[in-house]
Amino acid sequence: MNQQEKYRYAYKFTSIASTGLTFVEDSLANTMDNITDRAFLRSFYMLLSYNFELILKSRVVMTGNFPNKNAMNDKLRKLGHDIKKIESELGAAELKELNIEKIDGNAQYKITTTDNKEVFIENFTKIRYDFLDDVMRTIDSQEHERIKEHTRILTDVILRKAKDKNEKDKNQ
Repeated sequence: MNQQEKYRYAYKFTSIASTGLTFVEDSLANTMDNITDRAFLRSFYMLLSYNFELILKSRVVMTGNFPNKNAMNDKLRKLGHDIKKIESELGAAELKELNIEKIDGNAQYKITTTDNKEVFIENFTKIRYDFLDDVMRTIDSQEHERIKEHTRILTDVILRKAKDKNEKDKNQ
């Protein structure tokens, strides 16, 4: 696959992530203000996790060497929803290019940006089935504000940088 072909797929990843993050932002701001129901908020945690994964995978597509679409799909499927595998695939230098200093954690990831902002992203598989592990999250009155801030950082800091990098790389 050449860079133009990879860009078409990477663009789809970032477009879906962009609309997903906008949905979270709009829903929290206009529709579901200050709801603190754990089951309800689980959907937002899943969306943040999924959209963060898509942002990172857009860069896997652009930086990878794939002979064809099937090879690309196989690679992405092997990475699954595992943020640590995706992090390893991209490497520290590429993450820094996305303004990500480091990713810590396993059940919940703490993403630290290069300007020391923090975003907490749930493990996509664990958040979907946390009730099977009897996990009860502590939710306070500031949960919406935290999710809004995490969404803003994902959109304005990380997604924007991924889009810029993808655009730049498509012509190389």
